[in-house]
Amino acid sequence: MSQSINPGHDQGHEFLWEIGCEEIPARMLADAIVTLRERMGLALQEAGIHFGAVDSHGTPRRLAVYVTGLAGCQQQREELLRGPALARAFDADGHPTAAALGFARSHGVAVTDLEQLDSDKGRYLMLRQRLPGQPTLELLPQIMTTLLKQFPWPKSMRWGSGSSRFVRPIQRILALFDGQVVPFTTPEGVTASYTVVGHRFMAPTPQTVTTIASYRTALQANRVVLDLAERCRIIREAAQQQAERVNGQVVMDEGLLAENGALVEWPVALLGQFPAHYLDIPSEVLTTSMKAHQKYFSVVDGEGRLLPYFVAIANMELTDPSVLVRGYERVLRARLADAAFYWQEDRRTGLRQRLDDLEQVVFQNRLGTMRQKAERLARLTALVAQILNEPALVAAAEQAGRYAKCDLVTGMVAEFPELQGIMGGYYYPSSDHSDQEQLVARAIREHYQPQGAGDSLPLSSLGAMLALADRVDTLVGYFGMGLVPTGAKDPYALRRAALGVIRILINDRTSWHVPLRPLLEQAYDLYGEEVLAGRNRDSTITALLQFFYGRLAAHLKLNGFSYDLIDAVQALMLDDLTDVWHRVMALNRFKQQPDYESLVMLNKRIANILEKSDVLARPLGPVDPSLLYEPAEQDLYRAVEGVEVIVKQAVAQRDYDQALLSLTGLRTVVDRFFVEILVMAEQEDRRHNRFALLTRVRQAFRRVADVSCLVFL
Repeated sequence: MSQSINPGHDQGHEFLWEIGCEEIPARMLADAIVTLRERMGLALQEAGIHFGAVDSHGTPRRLAVYVTGLAGCQQQREELLRGPALARAFDADGHPTAAALGFARSHGVAVTDLEQLDSDKGRYLMLRQRLPGQPTLELLPQIMTTLLKQFPWPKSMRWGSGSSRFVRPIQRILALFDGQVVPFTTPEGVTASYTVVGHRFMAPTPQTVTTIASYRTALQANRVVLDLAERCRIIREAAQQQAERVNGQVVMDEGLLAENGALVEWPVALLGQFPAHYLDIPSEVLTTSMKAHQKYFSVVDGEGRLLPYFVAIANMELTDPSVLVRGYERVLRARLADAAFYWQEDRRTGLRQRLDDLEQVVFQNRLGTMRQKAERLARLTALVAQILNEPALVAAAEQAGRYAKCDLVTGMVAEFPELQGIMGGYYYPSSDHSDQEQLVARAIREHYQPQGAGDSLPLSSLGAMLALADRVDTLVGYFGMGLVPTGAKDPYALRRAALGVIRILINDRTSWHVPLRPLLEQAYDLYGEEVLAGRNRDSTITALLQFFYGRLAAHLKLNGFSYDLIDAVQALMLDDLTDVWHRVMALNRFKQQPDYESLVMLNKRIANILEKSDVLARPLGPVDPSLLYEPAEQDLYRAVEGVEVIVKQAVAQRDYDQALLSLTGLRTVVDRFFVEILVMAEQEDRRHNRFALLTRVRQAFRRVADVSCLVFL
């Protein structure tokens, strides 16, 4: 982050601040580094202190920020002091009253030095004071105190007898302004100093630093890589080098890489091994155990098959690293032994036999059990298959929905919750391994996808149907109880569920046209009014459709589209999101047409005329050709009749580009109509007939979108 610099200020100073603490949780470190940089920059701006650049870094045991090009003094400030009202400040002859004299005297100035201030409450006397800026060194302690006090950790704690909160107990403070210690002490009594501590085990002796450059040099020499990105680069390269020792390739999971980078100060990659017989267990079980529980990287061969090796990232160097490796291997073997046990035990009872066990698993207190959800999913998934005209998949869809959640009661998923769905896919097939069994198994395996904005989509059609039904059931249930996301709060991840529905429906592979309203209505009916007492059926579905539109608008914005495009389509109240998407794409291309601005303006004019005349509140009836007396209105009528046929056919084929292109042909006749025709004719029959004609023009455009909602620069 940088700030433009005023060359009139002394700006060659630097500030270094390190907060040393106990281990910061890995998931919080990256955001904390960014937050510290941003908040320091904002604090300096608010204090009126010019600076060149702010940079920040962090390791598990420290957060550091440094500022270069820092002004030695705060900017000169101007303060406005309001005095008495002007009516009270002077008498009828214009002489200052006691109120004016007293105000001036209290600030050591004459009445003639005062100015007049106009405000929404009247006119007042005012004193404009110019205050010299304070030295930066004197202002830094308060800035530091405020930053520590207001730092937005997801979770924070108190320790000892202190009252302040931070993510972990603060143990040391390094704070230097041009090599001089900043006079700063935390409420718990930790005082700023010149010293910095290196690696906890390899270099625990405090080191004295005086500059940013010496700070960075001291940390590197004392086994601390300060930059998180640099630690990740080291891990990436070192892990691959270790994998190559066994002719393998490391599986470089970016989330795991970032987590390991936030767990260590001095990354060292070590290669470990586990017994090859564990490869008989599904590979997802092995990789999940390594990644989720031990933070290890998996190793595969050139064809992507898992090898009996892993790469662990240590936080220190040892003369004999085999000591650490043996420890890593011992812990992993214990985990894999548990996995092997559950793998054998779970298969003794088929997935179908576990359906009734779901009665013991609560989906949501008011929404019932997972057993009840299973029956709803069976019906909903089958309905999706019917809507998509896939009769051959209806039976498989019902099976997939019914047994999708049964692996929740297996030992493997209880031990490794990350494997839900995946294990169901392994446990479902019976001995005959028919094509339908394999279809259902794959659908169960895929139905939790996508789990986030960047996650992959189900690859099979049945998996996508089941994933869609699962999310719709959840959304209807929570909205039916009135548990709607508000502001930034979304404890039930309903926004993610809605985005999942959108991504499943709108992608290059499927592009399914699924009207949401009947699907939502069926989902509501499967719960029943007695369960969903929060809202009635219509209000629940209306709220959900609006929610989907909001998520789609956000999705479009992320992809570079403006909100007015979806507003124009949303005005039609469609419930086929794929159709909405295609219309939005066509409107976006329509923006490039030379007649775009003129047509938008014409539509806005027509909309304004109709809305102001209040004709939309009552039926107008059809256009009466016998009441069209002027050539301009007759030509418009004939043009609309011709365009309507083309637009109707194009819309039926979802060729919205052709529909919009045809509508551009109306521009000339509509322009002429407004030039030559007085819409608000004195004769009521003519006036209403012209309203009807304009309504028909507007309706022709609204077969694609409400073009009057579009904007242009």
